[in-house]
Parts: sequence; structure tokens; C-alpha cells
Amino acid sequence: MRYLFKQFAIAVLMASIFLTSTTATVSAITRDEAAVEILKLVNIERAKAGCKPLKLSKELFRPAAIRAREIKKVFSHTRPNGLPFNSTFYGIDYKIVGENIAAGQTSCEMVMQQWMDSPGHRANILNKKYKYLGIGYVYDKNTRYKHFWVQHFKG
Repeated sequence: MRYLFKQFAIAVLMASIFLTSTTATVSAITRDEAAVEILKLVNIERAKAGCKPLKLSKELFRPAAIRAREIKKVFSHTRPNGLPFNSTFYGIDYKIVGENIAAGQTSCEMVMQQWMDSPGHRANILNKKYKYLGIGYVYDKNTRYKHFWVQHFKG
């Protein structure tokens, strides 16, 4: 838990530095745009590591969307109701699942770079047991971090 909090603090600090050092205004992208771009970036990283590409999974979009809304309230892999993140996977068969979350990054490239710079997030992205990816993205201009990102992996 301390490791996750430390990683979150680093991400928040990096996002704060970026947001205060640029004058560009970043607007929201759609979840579908984010999904296509993040899948492309994930598969570039996987190819570099000799991993097979992931496929987008429409069934993972629902739990990822739920989690993107939830991390606006509680930034944790534990849901606001105290259950683990994978409790959103009801009705989905899987052998192994994983979750990456992030907040404050204003582009797909930025969030992917921060995930790749984090050993735990990187391990999820490069896990050879995963075959499918779902993306959750929420933009809320009325929150501190505005951009909330989720990757759900399934094998």
C-alpha cells in the first residue's frame, strides 16, 4: 500500500510540474480515442519486449469505465465500497487480470510513459499472460486532476 501511495505521489508531482509548466489547454478525448491510442502504445512497448500484441476487449470496457469513475473519488486499486478492483468483472471469465490506474496525465503518451516508468505498471503492460486490454478514461473539469485513466488486462 505504501508503494502504491508513493507511486501515486510521484505521478501527482510529475503531473503538477507538467501542468504548471505549460500554457497549452488540454481538452478531453473520448474513451474510444484513448483506447485506440493506448492500445497502439501498449503494443509498441510489448513488441520491444518480444511480447504478443494485446487485443481490445469490449467486455473489459465496462469494468474499466466503472473504475475510471471510481478513482475520481478514491485513488486506489480497492473500490470505494472496499472490494478489490476485479469485483467489477462480474460475468467475465478470466484466468488472470490486472489493473493500471493514473490521474492527471493530459495525454495518452504521458500516461503511458508514467506507467512504463513504474515497475508494477510496466509489469502489467508487458505480462505475457495477458491477451486482452480494456480502457477506461474520464475527464472531469471540476476535479483537481481532471483526467482519470484505467487499463484492465485479462488473460
